[in-house]
Amino acid sequence: MLEKYGKAFDNKAILRTPQWLKMQSKNAKQKAKKFAKEEKESLKACPICESEEVVEFAKIYAFIYKECQNCQNLFLSNPLKDLKKLYTNDGKESAFECYLSDALFTKRLEHIAKPKVGFIDEIAKNCENKLWLDIGSGGGENLYAAKALGYEVVGYESDLKLLQFSNEKLKGDYVKQGFLDIQNCDKSLLETIKNAGIITFFNVLEHLSNPKQVLEFFAQNMQKNALLVIEVPRHPSLSSYVNALASDKVYRHLIPPFHLNIFSEKALKILGGGGQLKVVGKWAFGQGFMDLLHSFKDFDKNKALYEKLSQLSNPIQKILDANDLADFLILVFQK
Repeated sequence: MLEKYGKAFDNKAILRTPQWLKMQSKNAKQKAKKFAKEEKESLKACPICESEEVVEFAKIYAFIYKECQNCQNLFLSNPLKDLKKLYTNDGKESAFECYLSDALFTKRLEHIAKPKVGFIDEIAKNCENKLWLDIGSGGGENLYAAKALGYEVVGYESDLKLLQFSNEKLKGDYVKQGFLDIQNCDKSLLETIKNAGIITFFNVLEHLSNPKQVLEFFAQNMQKNALLVIEVPRHPSLSSYVNALASDKVYRHLIPPFHLNIFSEKALKILGGGGQLKVVGKWAFGQGFMDLLHSFKDFDKNKALYEKLSQLSNPIQKILDANDLADFLILVFQK
């Protein structure tokens, strides 16, 4: 199994200025307050292991994250009853407007997509099936990177503006509109799942109310030896700790009502696709140290000191990642 810890990260390189970070925090607050008015569920047990031994971990605006004492999973205990309200739109606006930028696409391609896709390609280099399916393909940078390596690519995305943006970048009709519904799966999507050699599910599983059933669905329908790659927010981590203590500064990681689960590795082993999926690759990394800096009100007041601390982020973060405190996890499963 291929294992990696730590991932170099530079906020400035992907245009995340202090002003941008503060605006994202403000936007996260506005969205949480907007959706707080919607009808909600009330979960009494962990959605992963079903244990009722849970304790409150963080309250972020009107939303409460609880921690399972059995599997250490963090879950949103009062999610919206109708989750589709979070993601559907008429194409005139996007829930992810910040990604609709040519300059940011180029930066994300170089600093985020290419390292991820390269990691997966290293594991898949001996696989003959070169069909790469990305579900929840966002702005298309992952598909772009995979296409450049010679893969045949197909994406599915529910956000119309992201879909249009990514197809412009890919120069073709590579991304189709769709939202994974395992109870009534789109025929075209299901056929692609059955035929794909690699299926990526980056930053999607945490948005779904039924992660166990979703992984089992993939395991049942994938080809033998095909790869399923998930990227999820991870707990325990420094970021979880910071978000809980500075809940009014949240802009990533614990993002209610969008992130329903922040997965522990124990929880992901419980999911495991009904025993049909084995882990062949793992990459743990994070941004917890920078989250700690950004949790202070005027974190960039002393700009010189802020820059110096930021430059120390990667070596400090790698220590955290190697000591079970990473806040992101990529797992590569093989059927």
